[in-house]
Amino acid sequence: MKRVQPSSVMEKEFFGSMSRSGGKPLSEAVRLGAQLMIQKALEMEVAEFLGRGHYERAGGESVMGYRSGYEDKKVQTAEGTLSLKVPQVRETLEAFESVWLKTLCRRSEKLTALIPQLYVKGLSTRDVEAALEEVLEVDGVSKSVVSEVCKQLRVDFERWQNRSLAEQGILYLFLDGIYLKLRAEDQKPAAVLCAYGIREDGRKVLLHLAIGDKESAVCWKSFFADMKNRGLNDPFLAVIDGNAGLRKALRECFPEAWVQRCQVHKMRNILCKLPEKVRAGIKKLIQKAFTAKSFKEGLAQAQGIIAMYQETFPEAMKCLAADLEECLTALKLPEVHRKRVRTTNLLERLFGEGRRRTKVIPRFMTESSGLSLMLAVLLDASEGWRGVQINPAILRQIQQLKQEDKDLGLAA
Repeated sequence: MKRVQPSSVMEKEFFGSMSRSGGKPLSEAVRLGAQLMIQKALEMEVAEFLGRGHYERAGGESVMGYRSGYEDKKVQTAEGTLSLKVPQVRETLEAFESVWLKTLCRRSEKLTALIPQLYVKGLSTRDVEAALEEVLEVDGVSKSVVSEVCKQLRVDFERWQNRSLAEQGILYLFLDGIYLKLRAEDQKPAAVLCAYGIREDGRKVLLHLAIGDKESAVCWKSFFADMKNRGLNDPFLAVIDGNAGLRKALRECFPEAWVQRCQVHKMRNILCKLPEKVRAGIKKLIQKAFTAKSFKEGLAQAQGIIAMYQETFPEAMKCLAADLEECLTALKLPEVHRKRVRTTNLLERLFGEGRRRTKVIPRFMTESSGLSLMLAVLLDASEGWRGVQINPAILRQIQQLKQEDKDLGLAA
């Protein structure tokens, strides 16, 4: 049997499979046929490399190496798992490298790369196994595939988290946090801080993702310091919710940035302090102020609402009055940008998609594996983001706003 080449054994198995009953005889024959052809190709490559066939003696006095058995190799392909016997050689002037095997391994790597993509799309372990085994006919999927996938994702995450931000040219910076259980031992979810920006060319880009014990000023300052150390420029405007820690850190790290309070968060805070029967009517009035034609007009309308309902709904009006001017900052910007910077809704939707896709995994083994998977999900979900219109005229208008703000600060 030692003199029988693996391809001869596979040939018998191949023709035997044609007469088997049950199962999927045709697909099995295709897999075995592919396996047989590749095995024959490997053996032919070695014969050509050594200059002689199987068990053929070398002519002359010099011998160009020897065959040294076979090494088992499993390769995943679209036809299924191929179990190959790779010929080994010794005492050759140069190492033997199979062109066929190299090509197949590239295909196998591409197929393996589907696994993290399937997880990123929100498939569970069972879903991934079914996709690989039933659709692609790839067997032997490990039950620990989640941890293996996260290892691959962590490499990409670390590279992404350490990349330079010097060339981004961020005009508008959006900031928010999401709470997730990222560690197996966590009793409470941890804050995952997130930032994306609109660049000076109008593109939207996910900038940074990091964990904090909570959305405190200390955590946000560390978050900002990381981005600045990697070259992030000071943004013209930052869009935030009402988190006190974020506000404090933003003022310390980007003191000259304009601030836009998220109007959706603000509206929720106001409406929860109103009786249900009057919410719809007052909401329409506030929305009219938030979307006025100018900052001056919007401020006058909002102050009128406060004066009208101050005595009837004092808590709600107190909430509206707090940071009112920051809620209307967008009205100072070019009109084409106002709708795009009024809220952090894009991050909220992104977080919602992240929760939806990652909930199929019951728990993460480590903090880094959870964070890297969350990043992969967010990056995938953000690929469909549309940019904003920016042209030289709009940039000149923004530059003029910056200069006016600087002059006002010097005059004060």
